[in-house]
Amino acid sequence: MASPPRICVVGSANVDLTFRTPRLPTPGETLAGHAFHLGMGGKGANQAVAAARLGAKVALIARVGNDTFGQEAIRRYRAEGLDATFVRQDAQCPTGTAAIVVDDAAENCIIVVAGANASLSQEDVRDASTVIQNADVLLCQLETPLEATLEAFRLAHAAGVLTVLTPAPVMSLPDSLLQLCDLCVPNRTELELLVGRKVDSPGDAQFAASMLRERGVKTLVVTMGSRGALLLDAEGATHVSAVEVAAVDSTGAGDAFTAGLAVWLAEGFSLREAAQQASIVGALTATRLGTQAAFPSLAEVREWMGSG
Repeated sequence: MASPPRICVVGSANVDLTFRTPRLPTPGETLAGHAFHLGMGGKGANQAVAAARLGAKVALIARVGNDTFGQEAIRRYRAEGLDATFVRQDAQCPTGTAAIVVDDAAENCIIVVAGANASLSQEDVRDASTVIQNADVLLCQLETPLEATLEAFRLAHAAGVLTVLTPAPVMSLPDSLLQLCDLCVPNRTELELLVGRKVDSPGDAQFAASMLRERGVKTLVVTMGSRGALLLDAEGATHVSAVEVAAVDSTGAGDAFTAGLAVWLAEGFSLREAAQQASIVGALTATRLGTQAAFPSLAEVREWMGSG
């Protein structure tokens, strides 16, 4: 039996407070909700848990608070089979927190307080250098300091590890990071902000993605919701259709998609094949309320593929 793909994630770890409402509130409005869910989140931890559910061997490098939420987060990561050796508890900062409002159309808005995520340092990353260098794929996002992400990409690049960036929350990125980025996975809105132009069609997405390739990114996968995903690399552009489901909460779908991409690329699938399978992971996630609790297992994904 082949060994499982090795995924290393450097990123954020949050507690998620999710409120379900008929619609998103307007400024100044008090709106009655009809459900509440407390779970673990953070884009880094989300991608780590989603990859582990898909059968990967996953290590997470992150910071949480020395509080009840932080202790519970580490307990849950270990229960998912993650290597949490380098999830440090910060004595000065609380665990990062996200307040998520999801309406009946599965649209959401999110407020994030970074907490301990803001203290993830280059030293934390260097302490875990062996884990990064022994991985097949490194996943990073932008909810932790850019210096830590850049250090992780340097270490991974030098070791020949595939580097994957989710540019969220979106910010101006230096070419020094983009040139170390093998695969960037923005959504349409993030792509617009990265290149400073509107993206209203697949053609717009291809042109905008090519602008990032000119700055050093090798490959882009642009997620466009119901329009599927645009793939762009040195061989050209291609499109992967969205998987149609009855969505109830899209909060974790993007992280699930990226985790799926990483796992199947690490297993040797082509970019298109990996994106097609990752689309199933994202779609199944969107059919359930919550974030990490919504991620499907590998068996569930295989069952979907077998029934398609």
